[in-house]
Order: sequence, then structure tokens, then C-alpha cells
Amino acid sequence: MKLSSLHPQLLGDWSGEKSLWFDPKASPHATCSCTLQVATEAMGKFLTLRYQWSFEAQPQSGLLLVGNDNAQDTVSAAWVDSFHSSGSVMHCRGEARVNGFLVLGSYAAPPGPDWGWDLALQYLPAGGLELLMHNIPPGGSPELAVRILWER
Repeated sequence: MKLSSLHPQLLGDWSGEKSLWFDPKASPHATCSCTLQVATEAMGKFLTLRYQWSFEAQPQSGLLLVGNDNAQDTVSAAWVDSFHSSGSVMHCRGEARVNGFLVLGSYAAPPGPDWGWDLALQYLPAGGLELLMHNIPPGGSPELAVRILWER
């Protein structure tokens, strides 16, 4: 799959709802509206996904810069978020999928080992867009942390 083949469906403005979990076994801790702007960068070689949301009435924002080597279906990404990030860029690598991609990064969690974080974007058959994010504890399985559903 080539991300460039998804560009026409993804580009532009989206709106929807973000759900946030602190405990993946419970109901979402918070939900809020979430907007998204998708554009291309560097002569169409990269996608930018800029999103805005809020937590406890405080504005938040994030940016995901995504590229893929179309010859190998590998995806790289850089992710920052005003709520989820410590001020460092999370560098992620992964794979292109039929209608999107899955990338994996990690973040420091002193005094213990680093934790994993994945981001999976999928263009839905009905025309929506879904972004799932999971926390991955050391030696553990992915735990749902964020789900955003956007529509035109």
C-alpha cells in the first residue's frame, strides 16, 4: 500500500470526537470534540496531521508527520502532542496497511524501562478516519489510551 494513494481521501479538514483512557479497562476518562487538518509536505512526500482538542477546558494540540518508502511499505513518523508529550519528539517506525498505517515509538518512564506507544490510522470504508493510540507497558500488551473518530 502506498500512502500517496490515500492522499486524496485524507486531505482537508475533519471533525469528530476524541476519547481518552487512563485506565483501559474502564470507560473513557474524558471525551471532547477534536478537529483535524491533513495536508501534504515536501512536494507530496509526507503527510501532516494537525489536530486540536481539549482536556478539562484547556486547549491541546498535536502534530503527526508521516512518510513512507513506497517501494518497501515502511512508514516513519514524528509525533508531538501538548498533553501526551514531554517536550521531546517521538520518532516512530512501522508499516503501511491497506487503508492506513501502524507505527510504534517509545517514551522514557523513569525510574523503570521505556514504555511503547503505537499510533494506528485507518481510513474507514464509510469515509471516516480513525486514530487509535495504545500504551505498551514493558513486557506487556497494548492498552487503549486514545481513540479519535473524524468525519467530513
